[in-house]
Amino acid sequence: MELGQLVVAPLDPRHHTHTLIFLHGRGDTSANMTDALLRWSRNSRRRSLVDVFPTVRWVFPQAEARLVQSSVPASLGGKGGGEGEEEEKETVWPQWFDIWNILDMSDSEELQAPGLRDSVASIRRIVRNEARKVGGLDRVLLSGISQGGATAVHALLHLGAVAAEDAPPEKLAEPRVVVDLDEPPPPARLGGLLCFSCWLPFPGGTLDETREVIGLDDDDGGLVREKGDEIVRHTPAFLGHCADDPVVFPEYGRLLRDELRGFGMEVEWNEYPDGGHWLNSPQGVDDVVEFLKARGIPAVEEGEI
Repeated sequence: MELGQLVVAPLDPRHHTHTLIFLHGRGDTSANMTDALLRWSRNSRRRSLVDVFPTVRWVFPQAEARLVQSSVPASLGGKGGGEGEEEEKETVWPQWFDIWNILDMSDSEELQAPGLRDSVASIRRIVRNEARKVGGLDRVLLSGISQGGATAVHALLHLGAVAAEDAPPEKLAEPRVVVDLDEPPPPARLGGLLCFSCWLPFPGGTLDETREVIGLDDDDGGLVREKGDEIVRHTPAFLGHCADDPVVFPEYGRLLRDELRGFGMEVEWNEYPDGGHWLNSPQGVDDVVEFLKARGIPAVEEGEI
């Protein structure tokens, strides 16, 4: 299924150098996410990310509305409203996949796989389409908060290469400078992975085992198998988590950090004393700015545009 998307065009109309895809959390919407991230989340200079990075195209996919299985009464085959309990109406939320128990992600974990499989397939298509528009996977960054971050991680694990010939010449971003034609091509990778207040669904396995658990077919002639490991190993990651997060405890974020490092990824871990279930501000936003600048995304100082 093709997901709805809210797109914020680059602030600088002359240039489009990178695209950042951001997945909202469970029960949220792309519109709320756009407003909260690009309007209200500020760095120490009171500037938003869109102000600092005017050549970035921001893409906010909208999760499908999915049935919350814990709300399904036992009389209808669900687990909710058991004997002696008042049965409630079924609930439908925007969510990338269903979760039975937010306090214990492993509880009835099998409920997560179907939605995660569908969502990862949709996000993978968005990533590839954006890569063709901007001129390569290394100019696309994938990000998310909470359940959106968990989905972004699995999307990265299932991402295959995008053939260079798939990028229309008129759609390519700023031209690349070839330094030495004899040098081997750089490894395939995303521009970066940024996740906030999130976790890894189905942890504890190898990279292949973590891929296989959601049962997503390789739809691109073997490119996931051929290039997927290389993309994972060479994609830099930024993880941010607040110590007072009441929804996704920091222990889950630390486990995600360790799992990604076990897959061979370079992970920047940032734990903040406060901020709840959100990005820490302003320090956390400052750290995101520095991470994006280190990835080669052009940043501007106040008043330059």
